[in-house]
Amino acid sequence: MISFSIASIGGTIYLWYTYFDIKYHLDKIPKYMLLSESVRNESAFFWFAIVATVITVIILTIIIFMRKQVDFLANLFKETSKCLMHLPSLFFQPILTFIALAVFFMFWIFVVLCLATASYPEKSGVSQSVASTQTSVPFNASLREINLNNVADQIRITVIEYVDASWVKGMWWVYFIGLIWTSEFIMACQQMVIAGSVAHWFYRHKYKDEAHICYATGKLVKYHLGSVALGSLLITIVKIPRLILMYLHETWSRGKDKGSECAKCGLKCCICCFYCLEKFIRYLNHNAYTVIAIDGSNFCKAAGTAFEVLASHALQVATINSLGDFILFLGKCFVTAITGCAGLAIFRSNPDLTFYAAPTLLVCIFAFFVAHCVLSLYEMVLDTVYLCMCQSGGDAPDGIQMANLGVSPMPNGNSAPAEEAELQHLDK
Repeated sequence: MISFSIASIGGTIYLWYTYFDIKYHLDKIPKYMLLSESVRNESAFFWFAIVATVITVIILTIIIFMRKQVDFLANLFKETSKCLMHLPSLFFQPILTFIALAVFFMFWIFVVLCLATASYPEKSGVSQSVASTQTSVPFNASLREINLNNVADQIRITVIEYVDASWVKGMWWVYFIGLIWTSEFIMACQQMVIAGSVAHWFYRHKYKDEAHICYATGKLVKYHLGSVALGSLLITIVKIPRLILMYLHETWSRGKDKGSECAKCGLKCCICCFYCLEKFIRYLNHNAYTVIAIDGSNFCKAAGTAFEVLASHALQVATINSLGDFILFLGKCFVTAITGCAGLAIFRSNPDLTFYAAPTLLVCIFAFFVAHCVLSLYEMVLDTVYLCMCQSGGDAPDGIQMANLGVSPMPNGNSAPAEEAELQHLDK
C-alpha cells in the first residue's frame, strides 16, 4: 500500500509535469505553426492528469480509513507469497489453460463448420416444356403435321437439392451447451490443480523440492474429474439462462417494439440475480475444490463443508473479499503506474514521435491486463491458503498460529484432522 501510494503520487505528478511541459513548449510556437497532433497531445495529457488525480485522491482516502485492518491480512499475504515462491510453476497454469481453451475453441469452430455444411442431397423430378426445334413447315404438309410440329416436347429434369437434416437443428443447442460446459470444465481443472498444489504444499512444504503440481494433476486425473465436471455443470446450468435473457434483452432493445419499461426492469433484475448466483457458485466451487484436495471427499460433501467454514468465518471472509481484493487492485494499479511512467519517459525521448498519448494509454492497458492475470492467480492461492488455515486450525506449519489471523478451527462435526492425518491422506 505504501508502494502504491508513492507510485500513484509520483505518476500523477509526472503526468502534470508532462502536461505543463508540453503546454510551455506549445505556447512559444505561433498558432499557425502548431501541429494538430501536438494540440491533441496536450489535451490528452491534461485529461490523463485530471483522471489520475481523482483516482489517487479517492484511493488514498480509502487507504487512510482502512489502514488499521491491514494487520489482519499481513500474515495471510506473507504465507501466500511464500507459497508462490516455493511453487513458481503455478504461474504457468494460466498459460496452459489458455492453450487448452484455444485448442478446444479451434476444434469447436471446426465442428461448427461441419454442422453448418451437414446437408443431404435430395432428388426431385420436374417436368419442363421445351418448344420444338423445327421452325419451318413444308409447303405440302398437312394440317395434322403442322399441329404435331407445334406441340411442345415434354422432358423430365432431375433436380438435386441440398436440405438440412432435422437432427442438425437440435445439435446446435447441444453443441452450444457443450461449449460452455467444456470451457468451464477446463477452467475448473485449473482451479483444482492450483488448490491441490497449494494444499499439498501447505501440509508438506518442508519438502520444497517435491513436484506438488504434478502430484495435484495426477490426483485430478485419477480421482476428481467427476467432481470437477459436476461443479462446472452447476455453473453451466446457471449461466445458460442468463445468456438467453441477455440475448432477449438485446433483441428487444434493438427492435421497434421495445416493450414496457416494467418488463425491461424485470428482465434486468433476472439477469442480475443469475449473475450473482453464478458468482456465488463459482466462489463456492473454488473452495469446494480445496476441501476435495485436502480430504478427498466428494463434491457435494466438500461444498457443504466449504460453505459451513465460510459461514462460520463470515467476517474474515468479507474482509478478505473486500480489503484483500482492494489491496490486489492496488497492486494492479501500481504495476500500471510504473509501466506507464516508464513508457511515457521512453516515448518522450523519441524525437520522431509527436503524438505519444495513445501509445502511453495502450501500454497502461496492456500492463493492467498482465497484472490482472498474475494477481488473479495470487487471489486464488490466497483463498486456498486461507481455507487450509481454517482446516488446520492451530496446527498450521512453520509456527503460523490461526489466533494471529483471528481464525478459529472448523465447526464441530466437520473438524479438520490433525496435520499428521492430513499428511497420511496426501501420501495416499
